Amino acid sequence: MNVYKYAKQDAYKTQLLTAAKAGKHVYENTIHKIGNAPLARALSNKYTIKDVFVRYWSRFLLRYSHMDIRDSIINNVNRMIACKDFSYGYVFYECPDCEHYHLSGLSCHSRFCVSCGKIYRERRANEIAKKCLNVPHRQFVFSIAEELRIYFRLYRGLFHELFKAVDDVFVYLVQGKSKIAKDEDRELGYISFLHTFGRDLKFNPHIHVLIAERIIDKDLNYKKCDFFNFESLRKSFMNQILKRIYSYLKVHASKNELTAFSRLRNYLYKQFKDGFYTFGPRLQNNSKVSVKNITRYIARYAGHPAMSESRILYIDYDKHTITYYYDPHEDEGLEKCEKRGRQYVTESVYKFIKKLIIHIPDKGFHTVRYYGFYANKSKKKFPHFLKLYSKQEIKKLHHRLFWRISLLLTYKYDPLLCICGSTMKANRELSFFPDNYFGGG
Repeated sequence: MNVYKYAKQDAYKTQLLTAAKAGKHVYENTIHKIGNAPLARALSNKYTIKDVFVRYWSRFLLRYSHMDIRDSIINNVNRMIACKDFSYGYVFYECPDCEHYHLSGLSCHSRFCVSCGKIYRERRANEIAKKCLNVPHRQFVFSIAEELRIYFRLYRGLFHELFKAVDDVFVYLVQGKSKIAKDEDRELGYISFLHTFGRDLKFNPHIHVLIAERIIDKDLNYKKCDFFNFESLRKSFMNQILKRIYSYLKVHASKNELTAFSRLRNYLYKQFKDGFYTFGPRLQNNSKVSVKNITRYIARYAGHPAMSESRILYIDYDKHTITYYYDPHEDEGLEKCEKRGRQYVTESVYKFIKKLIIHIPDKGFHTVRYYGFYANKSKKKFPHFLKLYSKQEIKKLHHRLFWRISLLLTYKYDPLLCICGSTMKANRELSFFPDNYFGGG
């Protein structure tokens, strides 16, 4: 059932007639507002991750009560479940010219929440846009061997080491053992993003890097850097991450675990003679528009959730199963006859929940980090005319994050445009802000 068909049901005729009298834009706004109501989405078989957790989270906790579930998981899931729930607070908006009103539930501000996470990703993309210089950029990906993933599951502190290993690679690339390079403080500028999942939701820690193709010294002298020796980068990355994991386990693991890792390390050096997977293709088009597109794409992509709700095809609440699909990453670049094709998965909702929550980061953990001349601590300050985005462009990007504008851009309706044509105003006295509100704002 589409938006228009649902909104034009007899139950809504009075609203639509009133809206039509106020003008075409009010009528169309009302159509989209009604058509995007929760009941309309449910009738359209649009499933949400929140629905799954609302129904099954308490049962999941009982079923896995023997497991030590991290506090950050409990906190983020509970906040997501309570997001926009009126019992946890709301803002009351009233029309100044008629009796209509609108209630807006308070946001949970959890990155695990699909709705709030989208705003978080856009904010972060804007902050990255403010940093970027008007020079060509490219994306790198650094992946570890599958055999190492278990260590990252057991020791989440290794995520820090993964970031540091990538940083080691680029610092050595620019400075190496050169005293002159160190004295001149030559640096690349790059932003690293941690991903812990693959398209099939499996635990697969890897780093995406947005890097500017310039080396800049302490006097802001530029040097083009658009050639990267991938063989050297792969081997360097493998050496750095294996060395860092060993040092970490030496402090945090038992002697038996350290011995087992030493054997694995020797095996990996023999197995991966060319180093771990590292890839960073150059952009074909380095126009300003292309650079803007790639920087925002990477900023959004690196922050997207483990599962897009559009991939959920069906939830069987009787059998407690969920069906979704994914397109294998390995298919990219292959001929049609060589591709595996779209993969469909039907599994227990409890297994699905377990796959999702493992990717929730610990409280205070930063999944995005700035390095080189993009780091906040960098002494290199650049005049605004060297930036990729102007101040006015950044202002427009921030404006799009207001909740009304965001809804208008996403769902094509303004929630505060009344069917009489007036704009509703907030009434704080009739709003509800509980003392234990989880997010504020």
